[in-house]
Amino acid sequence: MNVLPTEWAGRRREFVTAALLSCAIWVSGPVQAQQAGCDRACLTAQADAYLAALKANTPQSLPQAAKARITENGAEKKLAETFWASAQDVGYRFDIVNTRRGDIATEAVIRNADGSKTMFMVRLKVMSGAITEIETVKANKGEADRLWDPDRLTEVSPYLTQSFRESERDSYYDLIGAVESYWRAFQTNGTPKYRKARILPDALRFENGFQTTGLVRDGVFNDTARGFDEGKFIGRNIWDRRYPVVDEERGIVLSIVRFGMKAGAKSQSVATSNDRLVAEFFAVKAGHIQDIQAVLFNLPDAKPSGWPADDGPSRAATE
Repeated sequence: MNVLPTEWAGRRREFVTAALLSCAIWVSGPVQAQQAGCDRACLTAQADAYLAALKANTPQSLPQAAKARITENGAEKKLAETFWASAQDVGYRFDIVNTRRGDIATEAVIRNADGSKTMFMVRLKVMSGAITEIETVKANKGEADRLWDPDRLTEVSPYLTQSFRESERDSYYDLIGAVESYWRAFQTNGTPKYRKARILPDALRFENGFQTTGLVRDGVFNDTARGFDEGKFIGRNIWDRRYPVVDEERGIVLSIVRFGMKAGAKSQSVATSNDRLVAEFFAVKAGHIQDIQAVLFNLPDAKPSGWPADDGPSRAATE
């Protein structure tokens, strides 16, 4: 069919107009969705609401999605089963968020009515104003061996509350890369494949509040890399590694992993003899780890992790 120049011009205008309209609709969709998303203040309010419900023991007050997935120490449960009546107050707390994914993670020390304390990590995913995922790691005294000193956690480290200007931030993947270097060092320490982690010499590590590095022991400064450099954790298997919340503005990564033993290996000390579920927060600056806070719970390797892994060896790894 022959098309006259005037007809072609008219059709061309119609085509261009339709294409531009289509592009405008396509572009406006994500922008509108982003504008309607949950920002830092919104996500923090969700964590506030969660902790208020925990203290009041009113799980029904939370805006859960119809099919919200909930786990406690890797086991799938109903929300009411993860609350406990004696939870009374929050004595220590910091939050990290990923606004692009609608995630917030909180580490807290919960004071109980009987005077005891509970180390607590909760991760929430929020979509359309409702909580779709709730993951908790919870430990009481005796549930992670000698790693216990929540009384020490009185003030939040400035490394966990700082805010980097956008031009000074590590990227999402650079932050994960720094943490991955830590797990790789853990996995390979004491072997010819050992690679040093990207850790600052004065970095501190606290596990259930117990300070494990940044101390002078037997006249020697115990920096965070020393245990890896000396192969003190040889045989450890760091499996089911995940990075569920990455806060680029704060420079903090939450990594949740399993601590087991490589097949056929034996623990080098009592402190590392048990399998564990670990929720570990890493504060990173310029590609190097400067602060570590962890909530640990003894969990046999045979028990499920509860969530699919992002990376790492299998449970039965030998290397």
